[in-house]
Amino acid sequence: MPRLLPLILWLLSLGLHAQPSLIPWPRSVEWLDSRFRLEYVSLHADPGLEVVATPLLDFLSAISAKATANDELLHPLYLRRDPQLPKEGYVLDIAPTRAEVRVSDAAGVFNALATLRQMTTTAEGGSYWPCARIADHPAYAWRGTMLDVSRHFYPVDFLERYLDELARLKINIFHWHLTDDQGWRIEVKKYPRLTEVGAWRTEADGRRYGGFYTQEEVKRVVRYAAEHGITVVPEIEFPGHCRAALAAYPELGCRKDTLPVPTTWGVFQDVYCVGQEATWTFMQDVLDELVPLFPSAYFHIGGDEVPKDRWHACPVCQRRMHAEGLPDEHALQAWAVKRLQGMLKAKGKTLIGWDEILEGGVDSTAVIEVWRGDDQARKARANGNRMIRTIYFDASPASLTLERVEQFDPRVDGSDLQVLGAECPVWSEGRDPRNLGYSVFPRQFPYAERLWTGDAPRADIRERMRPHVARVESEGWITATQDADLFTASIRYEPARKDWLVTAQRGRPDITVAFAGSDTSGVFTDSLRVREAGTWSLTPLWQGKPVQDALTIPIVRHLGVEAAQTVSPLPNPKYGFDPAKGMSDGLLGSESFRDGQWQGWWGPDPVITLDLGQEQEITELSIRCLQDVAVWILLPREVIYETSTDGKHWSTLERATHDVPNDPGPRIIHAFSARPATPTKARYVRATLVNAGPMPASSLGAGNPSWVFADEFVVR
Repeated sequence: MPRLLPLILWLLSLGLHAQPSLIPWPRSVEWLDSRFRLEYVSLHADPGLEVVATPLLDFLSAISAKATANDELLHPLYLRRDPQLPKEGYVLDIAPTRAEVRVSDAAGVFNALATLRQMTTTAEGGSYWPCARIADHPAYAWRGTMLDVSRHFYPVDFLERYLDELARLKINIFHWHLTDDQGWRIEVKKYPRLTEVGAWRTEADGRRYGGFYTQEEVKRVVRYAAEHGITVVPEIEFPGHCRAALAAYPELGCRKDTLPVPTTWGVFQDVYCVGQEATWTFMQDVLDELVPLFPSAYFHIGGDEVPKDRWHACPVCQRRMHAEGLPDEHALQAWAVKRLQGMLKAKGKTLIGWDEILEGGVDSTAVIEVWRGDDQARKARANGNRMIRTIYFDASPASLTLERVEQFDPRVDGSDLQVLGAECPVWSEGRDPRNLGYSVFPRQFPYAERLWTGDAPRADIRERMRPHVARVESEGWITATQDADLFTASIRYEPARKDWLVTAQRGRPDITVAFAGSDTSGVFTDSLRVREAGTWSLTPLWQGKPVQDALTIPIVRHLGVEAAQTVSPLPNPKYGFDPAKGMSDGLLGSESFRDGQWQGWWGPDPVITLDLGQEQEITELSIRCLQDVAVWILLPREVIYETSTDGKHWSTLERATHDVPNDPGPRIIHAFSARPATPTKARYVRATLVNAGPMPASSLGAGNPSWVFADEFVVR
């Protein structure tokens, strides 16, 4: 019953409102004081429109409104072609005894149906359409969304549910991001290892994660989308974001390294070796298999965030640059993009790429997907390229608020010249099928209205959203009912109680939090007190099901917990819940440097001093540090441990080092430990974390200062 309640409320609201809560709102609408009953409806299509009438027939059948016998009292519905209407346009003329739908083309039928579905009202034991005259057509031809299925995999059934929601809002482009560093998700029969190896990764906990779509499943999704008026535009990343492909076929990279499929996010140095012909043979074979699966006139090649270091050090790529007369690696990327563009053009496809393909020059016939702001859009316009603007829906509602979505404007400097439309990409680093709805709804409602009408959403958009939100929740989608993170938690040590207080920040009041640890488990809402050390897990639940992976909190008790802490310089305020006590609160960090337990310093050597209150016998000192080269975090070169009885005179206990390379790779947590041969007595302990120095040449941040991240100064 609880899940049915929103749907019941939605149906009741439709019956009580004089006007349907249409989204997007039509360009012209006149409501009439009557209604057309949806029973015994017979559809009459103009010659040549019989096939495109199928969606209307299917809808009438689904709500039991279609006439099934000729002797029934028929309510006629006429489907007419009107070549005078704009592309994708439609006109509805609904009277008490007859209804007429006029369309310019097949897309107009889908757009008319989207409006008719929202107009369908249930009351007094039956369904009806309010009588009205509506004339409507879109402002932008490209009304899209993008879903990244590489970092998290979305099953076909889920994609079909998502396509249903897009069709309701007249969103007509589904940009399918099929490959990236973290997974190759589409079958290529000539290269089976792309899915045998590249579609799977081993997570930090040893779990094998992944999945892929067979070519038959791809055809199913494309067909289902077309049946709902949606075009599927595939994206196969080139020449970067290809670690999954290189894990399957190392010979495609410059160094021929055997690399695992990454489990972390970021930008990786290894890219396709565009200097060798073998890479181009591979790409031609891939296109030969995949292009026929997608009827779309467009094919997206990514082209973003391509490090040039491997090409710079690759003799094959350098010979290619010399042979083609290319001055630098940026020009090599432009050459590679143009070559791939020619391959796609030969197959009748227009290339789309992220705005980085403008670097080094790109053909003006390419379409630029602009994600880095107005300056890149101006470059695209100056180069003569058509463009697609973006607003990233994977951003938390706490930062990308509903008001900001309502203010989104795809134009450039007030002009829509060369602007095809926009997309609302959902990157899946922090999203998966359990919680995608929290990113998409309700933000997709004002977004859809903006692209359809070309204007800011009407002032009543939030009121009109209410029944739509109730409907999607009744269908199992979690939505963002406020501008807040889905779930976060903070934890602090409380000396007076000798325990830790966990405080949950829940994006919805009906989210609960399951906890487990130290032989106990349960559910809480706002706060939880933890007395026992160990690893605790927190999992947000909605409707009794997890909507996010568990947050793990490792807790250790040691002599330094509660110690007075002095840190010089102070850590960066962006990191760590408690800079004043964060190195002596018993809390360890996770693999995420943003989890609130890591303290971060950029450039200097942090010095951390603990006053234990009285002399203690010390057998071990230890500090864990994080390395995440992709975000400029390196392990310190060494940690120098010192002890003192008075806080003035210090003795060096040990210099803890490591042999971990600082090359780009997976995140590493390393414990710098000092264990004296015999116990040492001291009241004060000090650790100096010696910064590793500038970022190495092999990294994206080469030459820049590096970060030091540490979580706890453990004293035993």
